[in-house]
Order: sequence, then structure tokens, then C-alpha cells
Amino acid sequence: MVKCIDTTVLLHATDTNSVLHRRAAEYLKKCAHEPWITCVCYESLTEWAKIITSPQFSSKPLAALSVHAAVDAMLKRREPVILYGDEYIYKRALKLCDKHVVLRERFHEAHLAATALAHGVKTIVTANSAPFQAVRELTVENPFETLFG
Repeated sequence: MVKCIDTTVLLHATDTNSVLHRRAAEYLKKCAHEPWITCVCYESLTEWAKIITSPQFSSKPLAALSVHAAVDAMLKRREPVILYGDEYIYKRALKLCDKHVVLRERFHEAHLAATALAHGVKTIVTANSAPFQAVRELTVENPFETLFG
């Protein structure tokens, strides 16, 4: 089994001011010891880097050099596997936007879903389940649900 980690989980894991920081960091650490393979879409990494380095979005932004070092270290490990997109995936994301009302104004999530599906990934791990639930081919896992349930 392969699970794709969404931008929201990465953000909570690296933003030490987030109320979900500890839970997200523990979840990512646990992934290394589970029987599944962890992956991250390239677009999620770029979105994470944009947000985590911006004082506009992050209460405690990271320096670009810190982000570079984190991504560099990630690329040297066996996991997570980085999933890349192409023209086919882009078009598939547009079709998902046309098909599902909830994705029409959420192209990032549609592209993430399309990328995961194109690579045979059936599980998305996210703090924001709603946009992905419309895509029946995907299982949505929210590691924070029990905190709010």
C-alpha cells in the first residue's frame, strides 16, 4: 500500500506553532515504521515551501536554506517517494474539477488527486478531507480526526 501525504500534514509537521504540530510530526515519524510506502507529490512540496517560508502565511516562517536542507535530506531517503506530474495528469486534474463541484475552485487538490491516481496511489493523508472525498477512487485518511471527533 502507498499513502500520499498532503501539503497540510507537511505544514503542521514543520510549523511548531501549529496546534497540530505534535500530532503531524508523530504521524510522519510513524510512517517510517509502518508497512506502507509514503509518497509526496512534487506540487505539495512546492506549495509547502511557498507557505512555510512566507510570513504572510506562517507565524514562524522557515528560512529558504532550512527548506532546501529539509528537501535535500528527504530526497536522500528511501521515503517519501516524490511523485511528479505531466500533461496527462494536468488534464486529468481539469477533468476532476469539471466532474466534482467541490474541486472546481481547488485545483491544487484536484491535481494532487490526479497525480496520486496516475501513480496508482489510492490513499491521501490530509488535514482537509472534504475536497478529496468526492473522488471515489481515493481513500482519505485524516490523522487529526480523532482530535475533533
